[in-house]
Amino acid sequence: MAISEDPEGHEIMALAGAVSFAGRRVLEIGCGDGRLTARYAPDAANVIAIDSDAEAVAALAAEQMPNVVARVMAIEQFDAEPHSADIVLFAWSL
Repeated sequence: MAISEDPEGHEIMALAGAVSFAGRRVLEIGCGDGRLTARYAPDAANVIAIDSDAEAVAALAAEQMPNVVARVMAIEQFDAEPHSADIVLFAWSL
């Protein structure tokens, strides 16, 4: 049986109502194949999307979103400058 992620659309509603991504710098931890990234990235100034799953990150990179940098890495490997992101997003990343 296939798993239907977020069949009720709770994640999408939370993204839409929680914060504006317009012009924001976003760090997404646990981006997977970009299922959520594609929803907010068009509004964001730029996105750094990381995940340890190389196959999933390759799928995200194939989407060719010019303001998204997709990287294969675990959060423990990520080193960011202080104040380099306005929004940090964790979804399905635990």
